[in-house]
Amino acid sequence: MTPPAADRVTIPTPILVACMLTLVLYLGAYMRLPLVPLFARRLGASTVDVGMINAGFMLAAAVLALPLGLMSDRLGRKRLILAGMGISCLTSLFLLVARTPLHIGLIYLFAGVGLACFSPAMMSHVGDSSPPNFLGRAYGWYTSALYLGMALGPGLGGAVATKGFGAAFAVSAAMIGAGVIVAWFRVGSQVPPTPRPAASSTGTLRADFREVVRIPAVVACWVATFFSTYAWGSLFAFFPLYARDSGISIAQTGLIFTTQAGVNALCRIPIGNLQDRTGNRRSFILWGNALFGLCIALTGTARGPLPLYLLFAGVGATMAATFTAVGAVLSESVATRVRGLAMGGYNTCIYGGFMASAATLGFVIQWTGYTAGFAVAGLSCAVATAGVAVLLKRGR
Repeated sequence: MTPPAADRVTIPTPILVACMLTLVLYLGAYMRLPLVPLFARRLGASTVDVGMINAGFMLAAAVLALPLGLMSDRLGRKRLILAGMGISCLTSLFLLVARTPLHIGLIYLFAGVGLACFSPAMMSHVGDSSPPNFLGRAYGWYTSALYLGMALGPGLGGAVATKGFGAAFAVSAAMIGAGVIVAWFRVGSQVPPTPRPAASSTGTLRADFREVVRIPAVVACWVATFFSTYAWGSLFAFFPLYARDSGISIAQTGLIFTTQAGVNALCRIPIGNLQDRTGNRRSFILWGNALFGLCIALTGTARGPLPLYLLFAGVGATMAATFTAVGAVLSESVATRVRGLAMGGYNTCIYGGFMASAATLGFVIQWTGYTAGFAVAGLSCAVATAGVAVLLKRGR
């Protein structure tokens, strides 16, 4: 039986390049994931300090993602992609000379700027480069590369860190620096889709923003993203400390994160393909978000590595269902000229969720323990899914 034409679309070269660059950036950046909390603790940081370091990183990314998404609409995607990768490379270099928790906090603020440059621009670049009947698979491939980087990064970072934190940070900088060179030559320089007169730029920006926030599907995706990353942020910031207190080694902590990201990456392409076939992306958002929150809520009850591996695998699979659908729904719900704005809002919700999680759950964990902290994070995500369902129903 001959497959339908929609299933024989060749993967566009710009999407393959985007996947490669995303893999390199997140591989290098996520080498730092299990190390920075421990590095900060070695330099004298408390649990709350570790939370605040991550909160500062997410604050910078959250505040800047939306305006930098707008800049990618006006200036083209390539400039923002290059800036984001260059800043991430410098972040790893600066960690080599950090000597106090304050140094790490300032460096992580800078790292947030880098992600705010890169993520909206690259997500918009993928949407710009994809045929309409390939959106699910395009974001499946893109986010698979992203989470493959997340999968391999922590394990690689934990392994290299056996030679010292400095060795891991140096390897991270070298990898991302190589990606900057590739991006310079291989990412196309798109002209902004609709140049605007300078005299009307402020009014135009307001009109674009009003246009985007009046689309219920966009707001639903933003809400789902905020609460899912609020939940995920509890593991991002505090799981390395929980694992250490539970007697789990740094290397195995990295492998637990690798399991989550590996399952996440492996599920993205088939889930994207299934979404393209069924055309029902909204169910993936709702069921994925609810089950994702439940897995995180149960993390604090796990005792020993095996249940943690299983829960993190569940986190990875449900993240794949939710975020592949969110990217495609956002892309198909807005015009190209405001796609960067929509993706900027999406990334603001990602980093805003992480920031709120790091800033608040450190106090919850310090007062009541890890079990309550992870439960609050996960259940807030599951409960918020009801509001997302209402918005998606209005947006049909």
